[in-house]
Amino acid sequence: MRKLALYFLLVISGIMSAANVSAQGASWSTPLDWGLLPYTADSTGSQVRYDDVFFISHDTGILVSSYGMIFKTYDGASHWYLKKAIAPDAYCRSVEFSSDGQVGIVGTVSGLIFRSDDRGETWSDISAAIADTGASAKNICGLAHFGNNFYGVGWWGGKTARFYKSTDAGVTWTTSYIDTNLASGLIDATFLSANKGFITGYHGSPHGQRACVVLRTLDGGNTWTKVFSDTTIGGRIWKIQFIDEFVGVASIEPMYADTVAIIKTTDGGSTWQIMPVGHINSWSWIDAGTQGVGFINEQKGWVGGYYNGMFETNDGGLTWNKLNVNKECDRFFLIDSTMYLSANTVYKYSSDHNDAVTTISPPTFVHKLYPVAPNPSNGNVEIDFDINIRQTNVVLEVVNVDGRKTYPVMNGYLKPGHYSYKWDGTKAPSGNYIVWLGTDEIPMVEKFVLDRK
Repeated sequence: MRKLALYFLLVISGIMSAANVSAQGASWSTPLDWGLLPYTADSTGSQVRYDDVFFISHDTGILVSSYGMIFKTYDGASHWYLKKAIAPDAYCRSVEFSSDGQVGIVGTVSGLIFRSDDRGETWSDISAAIADTGASAKNICGLAHFGNNFYGVGWWGGKTARFYKSTDAGVTWTTSYIDTNLASGLIDATFLSANKGFITGYHGSPHGQRACVVLRTLDGGNTWTKVFSDTTIGGRIWKIQFIDEFVGVASIEPMYADTVAIIKTTDGGSTWQIMPVGHINSWSWIDAGTQGVGFINEQKGWVGGYYNGMFETNDGGLTWNKLNVNKECDRFFLIDSTMYLSANTVYKYSSDHNDAVTTISPPTFVHKLYPVAPNPSNGNVEIDFDINIRQTNVVLEVVNVDGRKTYPVMNGYLKPGHYSYKWDGTKAPSGNYIVWLGTDEIPMVEKFVLDRK
């Protein structure tokens, strides 16, 4: 507890100094090397992630964290000041500001929404202003804006995809529910005009097949059309970025393969193509989950996620190199010619530094998914896992990686504790499977073989 108190004291007083940086020319750095937030309720340590970042000017930005905190910097990420501490179990997932930088919205996957009208200095709970019903209400994974219009979507593990919209700078909101034939859960959004926008996520069919999808609207969200769908890699389209009105990219969080890939459009989002990036080492929790994608121009960009390092391209995504730069990459944010990245710390790609980049050590995470035993299994599979940090959204699924079929086991909001679930695989085909445990903090997977001979 003394460490936690010291942490808040340092952040609030703004005396944490800049640390590190890299070579001449534009390169990646960690202006402020702070990634660990102690959690002492059960005498264990865990890794905090900074899920989203938004800069309202070249040096002034807002950062949100998985531990319910909102920070602000005035000097290009060298120092951060705590502006709002919500609660440790209020997982802040997204942040967005109006075009003039005056009004900001923060979304959580805990059913809370916050608004600032003074450039992020103070924040008010506006959850009551958003009408929503059913399970996982007001869980906002992604936010977008155009002018003073705000758009929100949710959530990454949901069964009913939602679209939220405000046309008066976040004062009043409407909620609509996406056609279940188009999407089941949504993660990110971007709007190129007040009417033309894109939302990303996944669609789960009644037959268990998982598709990652991109939907497009041309009327401000009144109607949606599916412009991309893939069931080969499956998973979710996690983040989306348009470099200009024609060229856009989005990342795939894979479900059926350990493939790192993005999709790309060159015709304004009417059509999209899968572009392979590389492969992660194996299906294990430390290697699962591509999430962030960001391009600084049409040729140069990066992809990262829940694995060590990230991939870089200098030819528009045709070829990629591996960089040992980041961990737990989520949001790339471009302003002017500077790219910021929210991950297990804050990274910055610019030319205003001259020392070597600091690499953050992999986290020691306290959620635990136990191996399936016996392995191979004859069909009666017991799945055990621990939720050790706090309440979190949990999606538990068994995935046939040969047949690309997903079998839901449970979906809910769980308190810390040990959990055991049974999956009846006696009617499923023999083959290679994974147990996929998704939480707000990190996805975890365990392999097993189903042999019913």
